[in-house]
Amino acid sequence: MKQIPLFISITMFSSIVFSQTTPQEMVNTMGRGINLGNVLSAPFEGNWSLPVEESYFDDIVASGYQNVRIPIRFDMQTTAFDDVIYTDASNNYIGSPDDYVVSSSYLDRIEEVTDWAISKGLVTIIDVHGDHWFWESYDSGSSNYRTGPDRLAAEDRFRAIWRDISERFQNKSDNLLFEIMNEAYFSMSALEVNYINQEILDLIRLTNPTRNVIINGGGLNSWEAPLQLPSSFIDSDDYLIATFHYYKPFNFTSSGKEQWTDNDWGTLNDKATIDSHFDSVQNWSQLNDIPIFLGEFGADNVCGYDYETENCGDFGGPDAASRFEYHHYLAEAALNRGFSFAVWDAGFKSNKTIYRADLRKWVVDIRNAVLGIECNTSGIISNANVECGYDVDWDLFVQSPTQATYTDASLEQSKDSKISMQVDVTASNGNFNSTIIRNMEVEDNSLSGQTLNISCYAKASTDLQQFKLRLRADVEGIIQFTTSSEFDLVSSDYQQYEFQYSVPENITSLQLQVLCGKQTGTYYFDDFNVENQTLNVGQTPSRKMEIYPNPVHNQKLYIKNVEQLQKVSLYDSLGHDIEIEFNNNEIQVP
Repeated sequence: MKQIPLFISITMFSSIVFSQTTPQEMVNTMGRGINLGNVLSAPFEGNWSLPVEESYFDDIVASGYQNVRIPIRFDMQTTAFDDVIYTDASNNYIGSPDDYVVSSSYLDRIEEVTDWAISKGLVTIIDVHGDHWFWESYDSGSSNYRTGPDRLAAEDRFRAIWRDISERFQNKSDNLLFEIMNEAYFSMSALEVNYINQEILDLIRLTNPTRNVIINGGGLNSWEAPLQLPSSFIDSDDYLIATFHYYKPFNFTSSGKEQWTDNDWGTLNDKATIDSHFDSVQNWSQLNDIPIFLGEFGADNVCGYDYETENCGDFGGPDAASRFEYHHYLAEAALNRGFSFAVWDAGFKSNKTIYRADLRKWVVDIRNAVLGIECNTSGIISNANVECGYDVDWDLFVQSPTQATYTDASLEQSKDSKISMQVDVTASNGNFNSTIIRNMEVEDNSLSGQTLNISCYAKASTDLQQFKLRLRADVEGIIQFTTSSEFDLVSSDYQQYEFQYSVPENITSLQLQVLCGKQTGTYYFDDFNVENQTLNVGQTPSRKMEIYPNPVHNQKLYIKNVEQLQKVSLYDSLGHDIEIEFNNNEIQVP
């Protein structure tokens, strides 16, 4: 009988035993994320923001986020102290965690929300966030301060919360993570946090032996907090991820408040401070062999803007460029050091807004700053790759009785898993121009007489739908329209469609338009592009000519041709003449 080699059976056994996700693998998977702030962390869901719906997770996945941190408050859903007798007649403590239970209906709701997130492929974090009653029970300056049996009761109540979380979610995917406490360092010493971390971790491990758990230290806040974790605790468990939050400098990040007044950020010194703090965390991480999750960061809305009242705040706030750069710089600083992150989003009813649940819309520049998304301009087309969102530099004209709306496409319907535009035509009068998507009008007379190749990628919900491209030109005050022939769409995948346009002489402005109102259905558009027609070399020699290298930048471009050329002109994609040095069939490209 043929024997199976021993090394094969060992490999098979190993794959079963060691299939759990390591902390470093998890941090790598988590990448860029966002907090579901002020929703489940309110006293009751809906107090501070709209209740969460499944569509929220569709929208964050479609944008490109990879993890979602869900701050949750438990005290209003857990047996109250007043309902428990935990001391005897001599004031001796007689209580236990069995005296407390988290509402099963509340756990059902948390399970529903986290299942939504996990089903979309998001790494999802249950963060015990709003339970200040517990960590402030250690703070002598707080109204929640407790001593003696009262302190012991608080600890048992907190143990009960984590017991019920751990038992309810023990069979969930590895992509569900637990975070023990949020910013406890403002109220608890390093020793107190270490004690509770160990108590809760031991409890979690009874039912979740290999689930990744997020931890932080006590006594010092911000970037210094994880550095307070003892090596003995880190070394005692193989599934720990350290976390920190970053809102420095408060004078800028909280400048929507009266006491903070610095509205700009981004100097070399500003960035050097970030680098120094993040380097310290990275060095500590490497020394202790524990990966890092930046759990929160952010800055107030531009001018302290209130999205409910649609007014700037009374005390101002960050300027737009600084707020963008702060979010962008911190996101890249984290990723460059191997950290994952979740940016803080407080929702549209509070400051630090990124997502508007009321409209299912983003504060686009900050979303893009965090995700590293760049909006491209191609020739006359602004936001040509739609990465800024469907309604940035694009608007929708609908002529009655046609009915149509536009939005960002879902991730499944987007091109290359990025942001695409979706147009839903639900009623049509049979005319192409009853639904028009219009890009910004561009004032530029330098294009007069040029020939442009205009293209885009598109698809539709059926194979019966069509669209057209159209250019609107202002020629000495007279509006001229030039329209392509009909393009037949397919539903299987995005196809590229091209249209050649000769720019009239003496134009003052141009605007690209997309006509898609003839048939009802859903249309998808992405990656618009404008290129100048192939260089015009006048009378091209009949013999074969080679131009190389391609592409070229900051080097020489060579033209291989039997005949000696007398003159060569070089133009950019918009038809602008580029100054060059030409000699002996060699072009020095700037």
